[in-house]
Amino acid sequence: MNESSTIDYQLRRGSVKDRGLLVKFMQVTYQELFPQQSDLSHLKTTVNQYLSAKTPLWWVVVKGQEHQSLKPVACLWMGNAIDQVTGDRYGHIFLIYVNPDHRRRGLATALIQQAKKWVLSRGNHRLGLQVFDINQPALGLYHHLGFQTQSRLMFKEYFD
Repeated sequence: MNESSTIDYQLRRGSVKDRGLLVKFMQVTYQELFPQQSDLSHLKTTVNQYLSAKTPLWWVVVKGQEHQSLKPVACLWMGNAIDQVTGDRYGHIFLIYVNPDHRRRGLATALIQQAKKWVLSRGNHRLGLQVFDINQPALGLYHHLGFQTQSRLMFKEYFD
């Protein structure tokens, strides 16, 4: 995983032992997108419920630091999903995050390529993800990489 910048990166497979670090990455992701949201305790519940050997995790670290205490600059967490139209199983990106200091260096694209490898290794041919409408840089990247919108998640609030 070499990039055009002066920094080289290393992809490292994570494990269920990285639960706490994954929670921190999720919190940073959501704090960045939703700074007004103060209670993110539900993210720990999400990780505890879904992180397993069947939902692989990868970290990107700066090359040369991969044997030191894990201080990743990017993360990819994959999972499994079922297409509600066809019933086919597909790989789903639960989380992809790149630290702002390391963005626009091809890391997210490289992580999506890793996701593609994982999907194909399982005999699947589809990769899905959910992205917030306010995350315009991510939407631009995903469209550039060929992702297409299949559905929209919609809510209506009810107050008594």
